[in-house]
Amino acid sequence: RPKRMPKGQPGGQRAPSPAHGKASAKRSLTASKPSLAALVPPSDSVAMQSPSTSGRMVAQWRREAVVELQSHRQRLVRGAVEPNVWDSTRTVSFHEEEHLHHQATSRMSGAFSQWWWAAQGWILAIAVGVCSSITGVCIDLGVKYISTVRFGYCASNPFLTLRACPQGDWEYWGDGPGALLAFLGTGTAMAVASATLVRFFAPAASGSGIPEVKTILNGFVMPDVVSLRTLCVKVPGLMLSVAAGMALGKEGPLVHVAVCWAQLLSGLFPQFQNEAKRRELFAAAAAAGVSTAFGAPLGGVLFSLEEVSSHFPSRTLIRAFTAAVSAAIMLTIAHTNGTKGITLFSVSYNTNSHVLEYLAFALLGVMGGLVGAVFNVVNVRWSAIRATHGFRKRVPRIAEVGLIAIVTLVTSWPLVLTRPLSADAIHALFMDCGPGTGHSDLRHYVGLCSAADHYADPTVALMATLFGAAAIRLFQTTLTFGTACPAGLFVPSLFTGACLGRCVGVAMQAMNSGHRLFPQDVEPGVYSMVGAAAVLGGVCRVTISLVAIMLELTGGLTYIVPFMLAVLVAKMVGDIFTEGIYDLYIVLKGYPFLKEELSTTFTERCCDIMDPILTKIDLSRHPRISELRSLLNNCDFQGFPVVNGSHFVGFISRPMLQELLDRCGEEDVDHGVSVEDALPLTDTHVMRMVPDASLAQAHRVFKQLGCKYIFLVGAKGNGPQDILQGMLTKKNFLFYLKSGKVGHMADHPSTVGPGREVLRPSSTASFLSRLLHPGRRWRLASCDRQSGADSPDEDDVSGSNPASQPPTPDVVAFRSLAA
Repeated sequence: RPKRMPKGQPGGQRAPSPAHGKASAKRSLTASKPSLAALVPPSDSVAMQSPSTSGRMVAQWRREAVVELQSHRQRLVRGAVEPNVWDSTRTVSFHEEEHLHHQATSRMSGAFSQWWWAAQGWILAIAVGVCSSITGVCIDLGVKYISTVRFGYCASNPFLTLRACPQGDWEYWGDGPGALLAFLGTGTAMAVASATLVRFFAPAASGSGIPEVKTILNGFVMPDVVSLRTLCVKVPGLMLSVAAGMALGKEGPLVHVAVCWAQLLSGLFPQFQNEAKRRELFAAAAAAGVSTAFGAPLGGVLFSLEEVSSHFPSRTLIRAFTAAVSAAIMLTIAHTNGTKGITLFSVSYNTNSHVLEYLAFALLGVMGGLVGAVFNVVNVRWSAIRATHGFRKRVPRIAEVGLIAIVTLVTSWPLVLTRPLSADAIHALFMDCGPGTGHSDLRHYVGLCSAADHYADPTVALMATLFGAAAIRLFQTTLTFGTACPAGLFVPSLFTGACLGRCVGVAMQAMNSGHRLFPQDVEPGVYSMVGAAAVLGGVCRVTISLVAIMLELTGGLTYIVPFMLAVLVAKMVGDIFTEGIYDLYIVLKGYPFLKEELSTTFTERCCDIMDPILTKIDLSRHPRISELRSLLNNCDFQGFPVVNGSHFVGFISRPMLQELLDRCGEEDVDHGVSVEDALPLTDTHVMRMVPDASLAQAHRVFKQLGCKYIFLVGAKGNGPQDILQGMLTKKNFLFYLKSGKVGHMADHPSTVGPGREVLRPSSTASFLSRLLHPGRRWRLASCDRQSGADSPDEDDVSGSNPASQPPTPDVVAFRSLAA
């Protein structure tokens, strides 16, 4: 009896899982094959039963190399992710979804029906923007009220915040140790409450959500990430974690919240039940989320295009802009950011930068790139450690959040600049020292504009305070990002960069006052803005969208060139060491993600990693209805390849096969299905490639066309040219790419394919290997292709003895036997 297989892979192909161990691998290889003679021709199942001795030696050498030289990406994924992350995702076939959408559109008859069908996208874009903005306003109001509880209460009206309370009515919790204990107790309680909500009700609500959104927009389905439960937990959890005073922000999670709204609202419109159309809406929702977070509609559209979206058709651009503008209009109506418009950190500078100051701006870019690289390195390593089973056994997730909250609040207490919410402190750092600029209480209290009299050198003291605040916030953010509570890193990164930039600005101001390097006065606030952009660019590696966001955040159009220079230099410096934080977390969590790696080349062929053993439906043998029904009941595949003897016909999906059986009825179970019966329901226009095609071509097909699988069709010897030899799915290709066994740098050989075999990790894998295994040395294993075997992977399937030559788990996780 065929084994039940997990859903999500067509044609008898088991979804690759990094969590498979050696025991499950051996069971997979020793499992018995089904006796469905009418479905799988005997010639195909025995085509590779007699490999040569040299071919077996090649396969054995390759397995030994894989055991010793597993790439770091795979080790990281196995140790850090939940065991079912890979299997729980489903690939979206954009080709199929667009075909279904075209069929649904062609069925629209009547002027009103066609108008309503065309208007659904615009209505949804506006609705997503409005709902996202209203949610953001509610979070802002909740944070403003709850956060003041850490300091005291308003005696005249307990429901008023510190700013809204009449002068003289605010009662602090006390002075000295009493105030510190109240500060610690209330903040820790809020953080623990946030982690408890996430841990027990919606684990997918943790973190920023941007890595998950990027994975979804890359063409994968992650239903738990954008569910109603996740939305209902993310909003109060984010409100509590931000109000607790932890080193995190709400901006990144608001993108996740907007995508959750898009998922919920799309269920109301039949057109957006289509996964391809739904991803267009998700891209627009990401723009609305950034617009809600920063009041930057143009920056939101560019952020969705540059950082989040993998497929961004031209029609998506205008809908993303519509959603972002809708969110910005709602923010203007709500007016919750304390400024006279939607600009969050409104400043007014009228001076132009001197040419020599561009050297300082470039220096800030270098500092931002280095700080971002250090943060990415330390945070990823810390997240990998705390995701291990041993760490989780000793420190539960909720206890970890409580401990980090205590550490954050204790380290924030000594400096007044780190006590308030980062958004207020950032605004103070951006402002100049002129009269009537607002936030003067914080700036003068901290000493940004008036130095304390008891300092011998007030400039040095202020620089030390700013540098200490930046170091403290960077340390706190490193501990916090990646915990069990909703957390973004935009505001902490902006705060760190603003402190460093203001520190450089104060130094430049002191130098200019003594030697008059520049004809005009130096404004430290300008350096603070440029430094904030540089550090955020060094962490996230965004460029164009970040410049647009900073312009809309500050209104400082005069300083567009300093922003561009600092962000560009920060990205160049950061890329020398690491990738962006979101790309690293995609690898850390083991999400399938296919991206353009311009520094990676492919010398391998598709046949080197294809799955040659598939469960096929052979129409030339006229399979009976009972056999096909048994196939559906015992296999959970999404579809099956269809052949007619030795000729490949196409692919029939599971719903189409069920429809075929329903047409035949329940009575005549011994009736044989003919070609004429199955052909109308079979997709004969699937993507086909020859087995010897380069993996670079497969990469372009998966990336640009959005295909879910590729059927490898070619001749065997002097036989016909349309023989199905194997299949390559997007997830299989991604698994090999993530493990580092295919794709390599231009000056390094690869692991699979012709010639010398060396397991050399690609860009991100190389960095993660040096990061988590600093003392590791790569060993080489060479083997020459022999004439007896077409590819080592073919011998791995059925040509070697599993008992004497056990395959490695990463190979077995890919290899699926006919179910």
